[in-house]
Amino acid sequence: MARLRILGGKARGRALRTPDSARPSPVRLRKALFDYLRGRYPARGSFLDLYAGSGAMGLEAASEGYRATLVESDPAAARTLRENARRLELEVRVVEAPVREFLRRAAARGERYRVVFLDPPYSADLPAALAEVLEAGIVESGGRAILQHPREIAVPFGERREYGSSAVTIVEVE
Repeated sequence: MARLRILGGKARGRALRTPDSARPSPVRLRKALFDYLRGRYPARGSFLDLYAGSGAMGLEAASEGYRATLVESDPAAARTLRENARRLELEVRVVEAPVREFLRRAAARGERYRVVFLDPPYSADLPAALAEVLEAGIVESGGRAILQHPREIAVPFGERREYGSSAVTIVEVE
């Protein structure tokens, strides 16, 4: 398992274990994204990490004071997420389910999140994955849906920011 560290908040500097199958968000992207979010949401709110994988984003959010939910379909990765949260003493909700199933259930229950971050497998239709999140209606008014993707992928809506070989597309929900 590779190691990476939490960048900010109460667990700053502490290492996380990451499954070999995960593709953690680059440090530069995580730092820039949380700097961006800090400026918009001084009162943190809720953070949803879809396709959580390594959990770097969701656990970073929890360390920064968000109420974080991490969704991961791989049982081994979900176990690692729970272990990391326990070791780092971060309260998070880990949901072991396919993202589509989670979105359907969350929408039916009326769940809303201030920030929804998604980093699907790069082989997926990434703009469609972002559109699916927006259509589910789980991003609260004034919230953001944020898609991480390869720099060379064009997403036809939202604000784009590039960080090395990665990019994010940010959509503000009115």
